[in-house]
Amino acid sequence: MRYVKMLGLLSVAAVALMAFAGFASATITSPASTAYTGTIQMTSTGVEFKTGGDVKCGHSLLEGTVTSGATTIPITKLTVNECGTTTFLVLNNGELTIASDGTITMSGTEYTKQLHRTIFGFPVTTHCILRMEKTPIGKLTEGVEPAVWHPEDAPIPSPVTDSACTASAQTIGTYTVIQPKGAITID
Repeated sequence: MRYVKMLGLLSVAAVALMAFAGFASATITSPASTAYTGTIQMTSTGVEFKTGGDVKCGHSLLEGTVTSGATTIPITKLTVNECGTTTFLVLNNGELTIASDGTITMSGTEYTKQLHRTIFGFPVTTHCILRMEKTPIGKLTEGVEPAVWHPEDAPIPSPVTDSACTASAQTIGTYTVIQPKGAITID
């Protein structure tokens, strides 16, 4: 009887270990079944930030470096441009993680939105900070060429730094993966 209990315990431990090993070994592949190492680059020609005063921007670029097919990618470049009277300044690039279901999570990313306007003839700048820490921010559509990322209505925590700022913001748009070329999958 003791051996039966021990065998049962070992079986449970083996199943748990296999489940963990499967999770830990997720990799970015492009082409399929080939671990990708190199630059990942995503671009958007129209992204909207809902942060109290909604802002539409004409261009955004995100670049990172994939090492050994890993799914956590340090962001090496993040820009948001062509936003009318609003300026976006990236304070910390952070990193993004792509889960096996395509969910993209950003951590350590911080930027400030400065809305420049005139109220009663006086120049006024509204300053809002946006911080992402393990923040789910949309999904990567895998297996299509080119791969796309949809940060649809992804809530971003925003400490209130100005009375015109909201406690959270949302990002809406589509980013197209331009590097690597071709379809991306998460194995």
